Amino acid sequence: MFCNRCGSALGAGAQFCTTCGERVLPGPQISQPFVPSSGVAPSARVRRHVEILAALWGLNGALRLLEVLAFTLLGHWLLPGVFGRTWGGWGIPFPWHAWPFSLGLVWIAIALGIFGVIHLILAWGLYERKAWARALGLVIGFLALIRFPLGTALGAYTLWVLLPETSAREYEQIAVP
Repeated sequence: MFCNRCGSALGAGAQFCTTCGERVLPGPQISQPFVPSSGVAPSARVRRHVEILAALWGLNGALRLLEVLAFTLLGHWLLPGVFGRTWGGWGIPFPWHAWPFSLGLVWIAIALGIFGVIHLILAWGLYERKAWARALGLVIGFLALIRFPLGTALGAYTLWVLLPETSAREYEQIAVP
């Protein structure tokens, strides 16, 4: 037996649907799953994939921060002049009069670190079902497409889960403000 309202399977002798709460009336019931008028079965894509997505973005953010750590520590050791010069004896990595240009490759490490932190924030937002996390996930998902091959795969997976209109409605239902 299936629910007349949402199409969920019902147990024998059920009086209410466990999914939507619709009262099950005695008498003839639908013997096949209910299909909405749009012709598409109800989906739970976001519910099934949001925790996996959060874990993958968290792992990606942690790896990005490890990449930054290795980039900065090994970079100063392997390429001492490329990462900027120290100023005076204080170990400041740039002279103030040539500030942005003397940083060398440190700008890359800063940008990677910012993205690593944003990935961790996105992972937390998706895990906690924050309302803003879907929008951030879509933006970061589109940006991740250019980072071949793992970023492309994670970006495509993110867009597959969060982009469709049905996913937007489903995420709104499970989101917390």
